[in-house]
Amino acid sequence: MTEHAASSLRDLVFTTETAPVIDDLAALDALLPAMPDELERHAAVLERLPPLLDLRERALVHAQEYQRFLTLADADPSALEYMVDIGNALALLSHAGEIAMLLVPAGSFEDHFAKAMLAKERGAQYRSGAGVHEPKLMERALRRPFADSHPRLVIGAGIPPGMEEASRRFSGAVLPQAINDDSNSPNVYQLEHGLALEDWFNKPPDLAILLDEVRQLFAAIETWSQAEPSSPFWYGARRGALMLSYAHLARIGIWPARSSDDLIVKMEVERLISERADDPDPMRAAVEIALGVGRRIAKQSGRFVTVLGGVEL
Repeated sequence: MTEHAASSLRDLVFTTETAPVIDDLAALDALLPAMPDELERHAAVLERLPPLLDLRERALVHAQEYQRFLTLADADPSALEYMVDIGNALALLSHAGEIAMLLVPAGSFEDHFAKAMLAKERGAQYRSGAGVHEPKLMERALRRPFADSHPRLVIGAGIPPGMEEASRRFSGAVLPQAINDDSNSPNVYQLEHGLALEDWFNKPPDLAILLDEVRQLFAAIETWSQAEPSSPFWYGARRGALMLSYAHLARIGIWPARSSDDLIVKMEVERLISERADDPDPMRAAVEIALGVGRRIAKQSGRFVTVLGGVEL
């Protein structure tokens, strides 16, 4: 990563680059190829998944930049009020990457290695009392789905042969640099991208539209399951559509509610995942984690809504 000279938030020099900010949960939508057959289209998502180590690296960069934001804010608290949304944006990007890593299924040996390393890291973190989320939720989110028949990779004291570079990437010893282009792919962002980050945070997605898209995907899955004869793409389409559905639900979760309508959408998400007991529990737990992220951000400011009808949510 680039060395930085700023000693407080006021010392930051912002770049004027206009590359779009996109988080790793939102980026999953771009995996859908243009195909006429909806089942084949959603099944193809599974062949286009991002490497989990890429998600991990971006989440680490954004977590480090968020910590850097807090350090610079401590040096000059008077600047915090009007720059807080830069920190909020970095927090959202970091959490989005971590939650995407929980939702995206492992497809390669490196992916399974990353999942195993994450389980080991989180286990140590929560045993020490340093966990960010509710421990039981994280335990559920890391549990391997029953349908995953791949042998579980257990990481002990040593790193499996051939995974040395993957281990360095997972630990943050190697981190990606920002990509200087205007593509719609997820990127890494630093405090110096503060103007773009602030703009992105203040233009949240429409949570009601995201929820409506989830309902459409769930309805499509139900229709596909009843088709006779069943499509050869049925199983893959269901998995792809479920992952995209839960990525949408997680996006709803991580964004703080800015209106009563937003809060009602979040309540509907909680109801929906509680009723869909047949869906993979790790996915449902990941959405609960996302909802907790959104609540924590919302509680920091009166700009956000946390109470509906006198009840805090």
